[in-house]
Amino acid sequence: MKWAIRDLLNPVVTRSLLYGSNPFDIEYILKKIDHIEKMSGKAIQAVWLSEWQEKINRYTELLEKAEAAGRKTAAREYAKLITQCHYACFMINIEDLDHKKEIYAGLKESYKRYIKLCKNKIEYIEIDTKFGKIPAYIHYPDCGRKKNYPVAVTYSGIGSCKEELEMLAAPLNERGIAVITPDMPGAGAAIIDNNIKCGGKQIEAAIEAIYDHIEKSPKLDQTRMANFGLCMGGGYAFRATVKNPNIKCCVSLFPLLMNFADQNSIPVWMKKGKWSSYQYGDDYLESMKVLEKGTHKADFLMACSDDDNWMSPEATQKLWDKAKGKKEKIYIADKPAYVSEETIMHAMPVGEQYHWVKHEAADFIAARIAGE
Repeated sequence: MKWAIRDLLNPVVTRSLLYGSNPFDIEYILKKIDHIEKMSGKAIQAVWLSEWQEKINRYTELLEKAEAAGRKTAAREYAKLITQCHYACFMINIEDLDHKKEIYAGLKESYKRYIKLCKNKIEYIEIDTKFGKIPAYIHYPDCGRKKNYPVAVTYSGIGSCKEELEMLAAPLNERGIAVITPDMPGAGAAIIDNNIKCGGKQIEAAIEAIYDHIEKSPKLDQTRMANFGLCMGGGYAFRATVKNPNIKCCVSLFPLLMNFADQNSIPVWMKKGKWSSYQYGDDYLESMKVLEKGTHKADFLMACSDDDNWMSPEATQKLWDKAKGKKEKIYIADKPAYVSEETIMHAMPVGEQYHWVKHEAADFIAARIAGE
């Protein structure tokens, strides 16, 4: 065998680390997987989920003790660890839809418990679209009692959720910016609870509704807005900037436009299977072509890598050329660490560098809408 079984989990491990899962917890569970006697996909899944559940149980005990003793800082950190454990479970591509929904319900509820313990206000909202309600959070940089906060909208793609988008919101909050983290069509509660599929029309409607919400909110300053997205969300952020000329700047981290991407490089699990099919609308690829329309003149920052195996340098250049205003590029030369021939994802080269890229991105946005 030319690659280790644990390499199959490279995409899951990478995204779990990005979301802040403890690396020692991850390594502990990977070693459990290494010792499976009769290896199979089901066996790997069973060990991964059961071991993370053990971590959840342990951290829940610690959380309850901390809360009972009034130790708020510890309670918050344990609650965050619990959410990160649930997220690691959510990343597994489970074919049993009811089980997948059950796992997401655990993530959603643990996140609600966590944000109640946060120092800044994180407000749950629902944004009406013609396809249904888009669940979202507004992350305020403080108690949320002021008016006219500069605001950034974050976007992610298929297989993601608004809970994951906290990793985009946090560095912006630190710079005084309010952040909207929506479940876009096909993601999180938008698909699981409200059955809003991922498709061009649904995404267009969501973008329009999000900015209608900002316009009606006295707390959010529609003259100081930015878009910030990663993966497919990087493409959404670009399209949202095209659609709204009031946007001051746009940041796209390893942007993915499905019609620009090499379809042969996109893994089977993302294109086929019960979970994948559940997320996509009819005529998905054809409908997504609407996201390619138009150009914008807002300031634009893009992070990319030649090791992106879905978006070729030529495909990335096509998006870059569509930005007509001032623009900057973060080129990632580092080779991805979590990689094997069979399992590399396009997000890995840039995602593995997010620990420093996030500050470049947040400062780029803050300089344009927060005066920093």
